[in-house]
Order: sequence, then C-alpha cells, then structure tokens
Amino acid sequence: MKKKWLMIVPAIALTTAPIHLQATEVSAEEMVQSSEIPPELEPILAVALEHQPTLQHGSVRVEVELVQVKLSHFGYETVRDGIFGHETEQQVRQFQQDYDLEVDGVVGVHTWTELIGEDRVSFTIEDAITFAEEELNNDDLIFSSNGILHEDSDGNTFYSIRASSQDLIDGGGTGTVGFYDVFSDGTVREAEPR
Repeated sequence: MKKKWLMIVPAIALTTAPIHLQATEVSAEEMVQSSEIPPELEPILAVALEHQPTLQHGSVRVEVELVQVKLSHFGYETVRDGIFGHETEQQVRQFQQDYDLEVDGVVGVHTWTELIGEDRVSFTIEDAITFAEEELNNDDLIFSSNGILHEDSDGNTFYSIRASSQDLIDGGGTGTVGFYDVFSDGTVREAEPR
C-alpha cells in the first residue's frame, strides 16, 4: 500500500502544481538564419564545385570551417574549428548516408554539391562575358549571348557567347569572329554556334 501512495502523491502534485510560463518576444533583429554563411567564408562559395578541395580526416583549412557550418545548418551539429577530425568525419558520413551519397567520409564534388549547392554564387551571363573578355583580351571584341545556361554531359554549366569585332561591324560586316563556350569555372573554349 505504501508503494502505491509513493507513486500517486508525486503524480497528483505534478498535475495540481501551477505551471509558470514566461512569455518572450523575439525581434526580427534577434532572429538569425541558421543557413547564414559567415562573411569570411563567403568567398569559398564563388569557387566552382569541381574546383573545391577534397577534404578528409586530417584536413586543416578554411574550407573545413565552411563544411562544419553547413553540416550544422543541416542539423549535424559540428564544432567550427577548421580541423577535419573524428567528429566532423562522423557527421560527414551521416550526411552522406542521409543524402544517398557514397559514404566514405570524404568531402568531394558530390558532397560539396549537396552541402553548398543552395548557397552557391550563381553564374550569370555577365560573369561569362567577363571571363571571355579576360581570356581573349582584345579591346576590339564585343560579346553577346542569348542568355541560355547550358550544361554539358559532365554537369558543367556554360553560356554560348558570340564574339564580334567592332572594326568589322564599323566596316559594314556582321563582325562575327567566333563562338565560345564559357564555363562557370572560367574556362573559355572555342565552339560551334548554338
């Protein structure tokens, strides 16, 4: 009988005791997006996915910090210290398993794509024209494009750009001197018109 009362009395006390809840207000300034990338890590996002370093246990570099931030964003709590240690490797493995990636604990191109794909700095036609201007380095050339972003069989994105000579246009011609595929990593390749 005593055992029964020992269980009933605390249960009654819990249900009859007043519960005090404290209301709190959160301003918009206090709310922080968990997906926010720290400013010092944002330049990493401008590097094409295929040019991101392969990271694995033992890697010590700023890109590891970005991986740790993104893992935490996805719910895989990881200390941000820039060291790819045992904890980071375990979280990478769990992330890979949950996202149907090869579970090897290595951050390669496919894992990078899943981790930072949503945060990638987008590749615009203006970026492509800038790459072409730098690569071809000819003040007489002007560039144009239909603005359609293409993808090759390896998943690399590019714009098809027409290069025209201002001198030829001024002389009454079409001015077209060539066509180029300009990729998101800055590669410029001579191509056929699209």
